[in-house]
This record gives sequence, C-alpha cells and structure tokens, in this order.
Amino acid sequence: MYKEIRKDLEDQGKLKRPPRIPHWGKAIKSLLVQKSKSEHPLAVSWLAKTAGINEKNLHNIIAGRVRDPSSDKLVRIADAFEISFSELAARAMAETPGNFFICGYGERAFIDYPQHGFTIQSLSPQSTSQRDFFFGKMTIKPFTQLKRWRFRENSSVAIFLETGTLEITYGDQRRNIHANESVYFDADVPHKIKSIDSIEAKLFIVTCPALF
Repeated sequence: MYKEIRKDLEDQGKLKRPPRIPHWGKAIKSLLVQKSKSEHPLAVSWLAKTAGINEKNLHNIIAGRVRDPSSDKLVRIADAFEISFSELAARAMAETPGNFFICGYGERAFIDYPQHGFTIQSLSPQSTSQRDFFFGKMTIKPFTQLKRWRFRENSSVAIFLETGTLEITYGDQRRNIHANESVYFDADVPHKIKSIDSIEAKLFIVTCPALF
C-alpha cells in the first residue's frame, strides 16, 4: 500500500508543485556562517582556496549571477565544508538557508481511496534526501480494515490519533490506540490498521524515510 500511496502522491505533486529552483548562493552563505568558529562568517577567499575555485567565480555563484554551477564546483564546495553533495543540494532547494521549508496549501497532495476507505493528505514538501520524513494527515472510515502494509527496510512510522479508535496489528501483536494517543514502530514489519469506532478516525502520520 505504501508504494501505491507514494506513486499517487508523486503524480499529484508533479501537477501541483511548480519546479523548485536551487539557490546555491544562499546555501553557501549560510554554511559560511554556520561553519565559522567565531562570530564572523568564514571568508569567501578561504572557501575559494579550500575548494580550488576562482574567487571571482565563487562570488558570482554566491551572488546568484551563476544559477547553474558545474557539478564539479559544487562537489568541491561541499567537500570544503565537509558535507555531502546531497546535503548541499538539500540546503539549496530550501526556500531559505538552513533547510527551513514552508509547505503551502498549493504544494499539498490529497488522495482519496474510496475503494479502501481512507484519505491521505501530505503536509510536508517532497523529500530531497534520505534523511527527510513524510508528514501527513489521514482519515479512515468507521469500521474499516485497511490492507496489510509494509514499508521499506530500516523505516519507521509514528502515528498520533486525533479522533476515533484504531486497532493495529503489528506482526503477531494486536493493540488498540485511542484518541490523543500515539504509537511508533518499525515499518518494515507487516502491519494492519483498522478503525473500530463508529466515528471517523483522524490521525497524523510521520514516516522516515519519506513516502515521496
């Protein structure tokens, strides 16, 4: 079921979400501040020397005059900061430096599965790295049994139940979760979720790594 949800969220996200533009300059300026051991940012000249990049070219990247730097330069910049290229890219894709994301209404995907008796809405932006998570809201119709679910290896799921009552079968265990309770488990173990109340179950779900 996770694969089906992932595909549907990705498909709807492509329709709703305008393409994100990486802001390499903002990411680099943020790192110059964060990696400094004093109250002053690290100098651009230090980064140019450490990364082996022409200082004038580096100033142009930071100022945004070069919007699409070569991957070779970006890898060398990441190495200079002792981070991976994927982390530098994640910072560059954020709306503001430091991986501070804002997910507006237009960026949320909403999927209705009437045949399965539940809906799911994404409340987080699409993931940019393996360290990201998915945050969403689900509703499950009264007395509805969902399919058996199983996520990828080394994955985790956290659920906070706002209303209703759930019966969660986890491996050979069976537990009831009531409103205002939360549960956390390794999602690579097969599990089932069932609404056992006469009112609709409303819950918030977090998966790590992200669903999409």
